[in-house]
Amino acid sequence: MRTRGLALAGALAAVVALGGCGDKQVTTGIAEGGSGAPTAPATATTTAPAAAAGPAAELEAAATKLSDAPVKVDVISLAGVTISGAFDAKAQQGDMTMELGPAGGMSMKQLGNDLYVKVTGSMAAAVEGAAAKKWMHIDLSTVPESSSLNIKNNDPKVTAKLLTSAMSVKKTGDNKFSGTVDMTKSPTFNAQTAKGLAGKMKAVPFTAEVDAEGRLVELTFDMEKIAAGAGEMITRYSDFGVPVAVEAPPAAQVVEMPASFKKAMGA
Repeated sequence: MRTRGLALAGALAAVVALGGCGDKQVTTGIAEGGSGAPTAPATATTTAPAAAAGPAAELEAAATKLSDAPVKVDVISLAGVTISGAFDAKAQQGDMTMELGPAGGMSMKQLGNDLYVKVTGSMAAAVEGAAAKKWMHIDLSTVPESSSLNIKNNDPKVTAKLLTSAMSVKKTGDNKFSGTVDMTKSPTFNAQTAKGLAGKMKAVPFTAEVDAEGRLVELTFDMEKIAAGAGEMITRYSDFGVPVAVEAPPAAQVVEMPASFKKAMGA
């Protein structure tokens, strides 16, 4: 039961990251369409006003811009889940902390292909031996895209991809948008974990806002449509261009990630 709880917590964290950071993507998902993501923004900004290309292309371009420089990401959910971190997609560095309510918490540090993970609360109780109190290391090159540990799914590019599949996108005001997205297209979507909810995840309502420079600054999903009591999931982007400095934990505090934890996280 503890292992299953750990897996569910990881899956929830991945959905939140994708939904908030942008699945296809968001984080926060993705399906094909990656090759088309850069094309629409380029047309919108170089050959005609963004609005002329349509609200969907304008919003996608706003999300794509987030990968041009380091960015801070904050996710807030009424379901008791919060995520805070900063990413530099080009430098392959990231530092994030997730609070998963009753499931405990998880901290993740990425330095290239090295990922360090530390868990707390009931999540730690599900980890074997000394690893429960230390940083667990894993080589990201061995982690499949579908894993909850694949931190690259928090790259804002994933948000741009998610928004590529957005439906019924319309402008509701200056720099404001609304529409629906299909979260089952997330790379971390797990049909078994989401059993009974997949149908509701195919058209999740969202609102979004961009700043004066055309960058996505807020993305809100109405998770109440998926599960009663879930409320809204809000992702905010800030600190554009502020350097992200990540330091690896001291060697004495690091162990290789146990196989049981890898399995629970789909790695």
